[in-house]
Amino acid sequence: MNKTASVLELLLLLVVVVITSAVVLFLVQSGMISVKAVSNEPILNTEFIPLGREGSINLQEIKLCEFVDKDFHCFNEKNSFVPGDKVYLVFLVESSAYNGQIMIVRNYRLRNFQGDVILDIDAKNNYNFDLQSPKEKEFVAFADYFTTGKDYLLGEYTIDVILENPLLMKKITASKKFTVL
Repeated sequence: MNKTASVLELLLLLVVVVITSAVVLFLVQSGMISVKAVSNEPILNTEFIPLGREGSINLQEIKLCEFVDKDFHCFNEKNSFVPGDKVYLVFLVESSAYNGQIMIVRNYRLRNFQGDVILDIDAKNNYNFDLQSPKEKEFVAFADYFTTGKDYLLGEYTIDVILENPLLMKKITASKKFTVL
């Protein structure tokens, strides 16, 4: 009899916990109870079984140019510049959609001929591209520029383009070499 009472008490406790949890979650979801969230993610958006998300992000091409117009056309593509030049960077990204949304973060790193990082642009949580898309994949063009410093030594430099799609949890890095004459 004592074992039966213990089992019944345990079952009753579990039922009360489940019902209380369901009521609290319902009140939070309906908005009757407000919760101060620390992150921007919805409270109930939890992945209990973390699985890799399907999809890809690919860099199709990188071009270095003297000038880029508003339609991302590259004028006078070249791989050698002089100190003080503006180096325009154009690249095409192919990204899969996740739940009809595409989000791309881009960062840059410039390394000199010795491999030392001389410019590091790391914009965390700065979504440079955010789009609702009915398509499975989208092509997105980006253009940016940086200026070679007048104090840059002559030699070969490398620009690393770091792309991330936080929705897919995918990150890639592509590099392009150029020369400062």
